[in-house]
Amino acid sequence: MSPTRSASLALSLAILSACAAPVINYTTISVPEEGGVKFTQYTVDEENLVYPVIQRNEISGILEWYAAPLIAVSADGTRLAFIGRKNEKANIFIKNTEGGRSTIQRTFRERVGDVSFSPDGSKLAFSDISSDDSNIFLINASEGAAVQQITSTTQTEVGPNFSPDGQTIYFSKSDGGRYYVWSVNLSTWLLTQYAEGFTPVIAKNGQELVITRNNKTTLRGEIWLINLQKGTETLVLSDENRGFSSPQISPDGSVIVCVGTSEKSASAPENLNIFTVKPDGTSLTQLTFHPGHDVSPVWGPDGQSIYFISQRGNPAGNYNLWKMNFSNR
Repeated sequence: MSPTRSASLALSLAILSACAAPVINYTTISVPEEGGVKFTQYTVDEENLVYPVIQRNEISGILEWYAAPLIAVSADGTRLAFIGRKNEKANIFIKNTEGGRSTIQRTFRERVGDVSFSPDGSKLAFSDISSDDSNIFLINASEGAAVQQITSTTQTEVGPNFSPDGQTIYFSKSDGGRYYVWSVNLSTWLLTQYAEGFTPVIAKNGQELVITRNNKTTLRGEIWLINLQKGTETLVLSDENRGFSSPQISPDGSVIVCVGTSEKSASAPENLNIFTVKPDGTSLTQLTFHPGHDVSPVWGPDGQSIYFISQRGNPAGNYNLWKMNFSNR
């Protein structure tokens, strides 16, 4: 798998390159197709939220984007972690969900690439790029500045996510061409490789791993489910004309939220929106329809809300962190 394919893990965190595109009205917070959905904004432009690189492959014409999680929510729902850019450096910031604009900077590095909370909310896992090499690290979520390095190789390791008991971190690792899903046990330091793919997320039952994998024919991202106990792999979501990535399984395990491409229409270009699907591949539902990009979704701990990054509600199309209410229709 190439990191330049659909739904890929391109490592650059640079601002989306300017290119000729139709004029888009970003100012609206919602569009008619999203009727009944409540949207809440949590960051402002001054916080310089880091968002995924989104680009179109010059050869295949396929829309590509960075798929690893760029925001995280604590298990008690009181804190949001996001990556902000300050003094040309990308670091993790913490914001309280109950209001207020104050943020706390938790890392002091150069190019943090993604972030996730541990189940008890005490730690943050993230990847950091140094000398064009990305590794996985841990830091206390609320105090101190000591950083623990979890991986230390010359290969690319990104997208960490914790197991339900907090004892294992699942992540994506590149061999230079393809990505594979790995885990590291934080007690024994045992490394385990599972399957080709990226953006691994483990269900709360600790038995089902949801990943992204690129179709070798269409080059578009697909959502797969791996049963760790049985050793089976099941294709959940695939479309020869659309790519999907960034899966996150709901707290009760009944729904997967993900990012997918929406086809070009009279009111919007081909763009990225948020979808849900059941683990058995049924009930595919498009949740967002805004002409701007909606990306990097994560579940609120109650399963009744989804946090995500969006261009909506901003005259300049700048990205901010939003929340929408969710009803399992």
